[in-house]
Amino acid sequence: MHAIIAVREVIAIALLLLFSINNEGVESTKNPRAIEGSHSVLASKFDLNSMRFAGSPATQARYLLRKVYFKGVLGDSLTILPQFLDSLMLDILPVITRDELRRYIAEEKIDSMHIGGDISRPLSQTKSGIVAGYFIIHDASNLMNPPYKSFSSLVNSTKWYHNQIWRQKNFKWAHAFINRFGQSITCNDFEKPVYATKFEKSDNNPDIGDTCVGNFIHVENIQPRRSSRKRRPYNDDIAISPGFTDKQYERLALLYLTASTRKEGWLIPSFHAIIDEGIKGAHHDPQNFELTKWVMVMQKLYHQIKM
Repeated sequence: MHAIIAVREVIAIALLLLFSINNEGVESTKNPRAIEGSHSVLASKFDLNSMRFAGSPATQARYLLRKVYFKGVLGDSLTILPQFLDSLMLDILPVITRDELRRYIAEEKIDSMHIGGDISRPLSQTKSGIVAGYFIIHDASNLMNPPYKSFSSLVNSTKWYHNQIWRQKNFKWAHAFINRFGQSITCNDFEKPVYATKFEKSDNNPDIGDTCVGNFIHVENIQPRRSSRKRRPYNDDIAISPGFTDKQYERLALLYLTASTRKEGWLIPSFHAIIDEGIKGAHHDPQNFELTKWVMVMQKLYHQIKM
């Protein structure tokens, strides 16, 4: 009799376990995101109310401008920022006014439609009405043809397909592009919310996702890449060095200053790879970016416009 009861108990437990397993299977089918969760390193540092990452602007910039190495390996947080950039993050220097910017671009014969659009307009906003707080630097990782071809002087000529900047006019996933000559084109006005990272996509970052679209100004820079493989599938692992031309740094500085003018406050600069850190398939750009050089160019341009 005791043996019969024991067998019944074993069968009952087995049925309960089976039912539990089946239920788990149904749950995962209905809501796979809840099982997968967010793999973003930055998600836990992001406040959905303020739409800002944790820390002061200077602290954030030191983290968001970590060096991006080969295959997207990320360096440590910077111990210090270049002095001029640090002064911007600490709000020691005022932003350039719209009138000052208008005067400069008129003197230099620069069309505002090539640097983010109408400078009288504000910056993009999130769905919750928060004005963009970040300026994201990308490189477009433009493959040579064939992909394993060595870099040549062609990449700094108008004959190279990717330098024909007008081709990017209708690109959906950036605000602006800059080619190797420092020419830029606006794909989407700085006022338009645009997503260009996995951090901003609900499928990749379900805890935050598209609620933060509009919080980032995205600028792509044309950069030649090579594949480390000579057969398919090709990759874009190898970036040219130096990574960017002097003219690119100059135009990138102008776009940053312009976006900050339209915000009426300093945007926090970041590299694309840092924003997507930890997310499957995260991009690894920009590579071979010389932060100190960019900031020095920006400092010179800032004082030139302020004169």
